[in-house]
Amino acid sequence: MAVKGLFWNWIPALVLFLIPASQAAAQSRPIKIAYSAVSAGIGTIWLTHEEGLFKKHGLDSSLIYIRGGTTAAQALLAGEIQFGHLSPAPMMTAWIQGADIVWLGTTIHSMVFTLLTEPAITKGSDLKGKKIGITRLGSASDLAARLALEHLGLTSRDVTMIAMGGIPDILAGLRAGAVQGGILSPPTSTAGRDLGFRPLVFIPDLGKEYTFAGITAKRGYVLANSEIVKAFMAALTEGAKIFKEDSRTSLKVLKKYMRTDDRTLAAGYKEYTGTITSPPYPSLKGLEAVRESLIETTPSLKQADLRKFIDDRFVKPR
Repeated sequence: MAVKGLFWNWIPALVLFLIPASQAAAQSRPIKIAYSAVSAGIGTIWLTHEEGLFKKHGLDSSLIYIRGGTTAAQALLAGEIQFGHLSPAPMMTAWIQGADIVWLGTTIHSMVFTLLTEPAITKGSDLKGKKIGITRLGSASDLAARLALEHLGLTSRDVTMIAMGGIPDILAGLRAGAVQGGILSPPTSTAGRDLGFRPLVFIPDLGKEYTFAGITAKRGYVLANSEIVKAFMAALTEGAKIFKEDSRTSLKVLKKYMRTDDRTLAAGYKEYTGTITSPPYPSLKGLEAVRESLIETTPSLKQADLRKFIDDRFVKPR
């Protein structure tokens, strides 16, 4: 009888031990998240992962670096990843061409670019007849250059826009004298300042809303896994708030992924932190600005209803 009593005394403890384990197993839902750039602008997703916020919401997150938004879109459509922290331009282009893609949230709501010029250029009129480096025609950097020129009282007809490929190529062009101004983003803009080039216009100061980056997924996946998507966006919302408010934690995370000096990290964080969307609500206005920059290369976007590109059920606006 004593043995039997001892057995029944162990039952409650055994149940208490097994329940949390079974719950943890049920809640540990694996997700793969891609990002396509290594910059402070990716900080919210890195921080959310590193600080265990996905885990807090029952998700087992893995981060994957995929160079290039188009390649990341292909991985998304192939089911190799579940979420992407990406630029909206390639996603929107793929969507209008029939891809099963949806935009879930905006993490950066402004173009984080600076117009840097030769030191002798101190005002708009000094740029007349000069060459300005951008990545390519119709890109976000092209639109940023036009906004900067408008702010300076000029138009694109007053200068020559030179498509140079990548942001580092623009800085190289400035150093070689091939262009007299260029649109740069962190950390290259910080390097440009260190070389003595003048920051003539910081684009976020112009107040133009433009979706620079955000979260995307396959629509089919979202429809079939709404609880996972809800948990993902809840975790990201917490991460975005921490990234904006806790510089110490944010810089620690940025250092791990970017592996650069503290000064460059701090400068990049400072430029991006004012443009972080918290909570990461998907702005229609910001995506319309993206469309504006794409119409020349993708005319079919002109009449598209971008509300069909967005699923805003998972984030409440501020």
